[in-house]
Amino acid sequence: MATSPAHTVNDILQIISDLRGESSVSTDSSRIRAISRSEQDLAKRKFFKIHLAKDQSIGTGDGSTTAFTIGSATYPMRLHGLSEVFVGGTTEDKRYTVLDFHNYKNTYNQNNSARIAYEYYDQANDLWKVQINPAPSSGTAVTASWFYTPPTRTLTSDIVVCQDPYIIAYLALGDIYHGEDELQLEQQARGEAEQRIGELTGIDNAPAVNQRIEMSSSINQLRPRGIGTY
Repeated sequence: MATSPAHTVNDILQIISDLRGESSVSTDSSRIRAISRSEQDLAKRKFFKIHLAKDQSIGTGDGSTTAFTIGSATYPMRLHGLSEVFVGGTTEDKRYTVLDFHNYKNTYNQNNSARIAYEYYDQANDLWKVQINPAPSSGTAVTASWFYTPPTRTLTSDIVVCQDPYIIAYLALGDIYHGEDELQLEQQARGEAEQRIGELTGIDNAPAVNQRIEMSSSINQLRPRGIGTY
């Protein structure tokens, strides 16, 4: 498994060609699309640490606006991706508690000055947004962190983020073999990808050396528990 999680599309294309026994690297657009879909597929399976966009500016308060767009061309927001929200700084006293919609409404109805937020999808504008209460005051910076789904890759020089590039290669190979009606080879490629994904998930979940897995008091306070919360 490679040390760096950053690889070019061409690196993945090289692996695919090697696995297929090809004498030269194919840069066919259909293969690039397969790589892009595979990277996005992997990112949607789990909240991998490498897909966390940290401390991103999402706007400035004007005293009345309560809805702010989350996500960018580089870091597109994903479902349930919102991790944290800060208003006026990034110290703990500036943190807003992230809730789901129903908990947000319940909390607001009990205390309309509570510092709370929730993510939602704005269908009319095709945007992910965060609703913040109370409205950030004029000139106050709004900062958020979220897990993202990688944008579509179109160039051989584009960067693909994955700790194990063979995962992306085997997932893409599954699509390629499917299009060629090579169903047995497709199953083999997907099976190898799933095995490697399992290994990567275990590593991602494991604590670092000299660290323990535990819930700190701050996390316990920040994350209301129950069905539907995140």
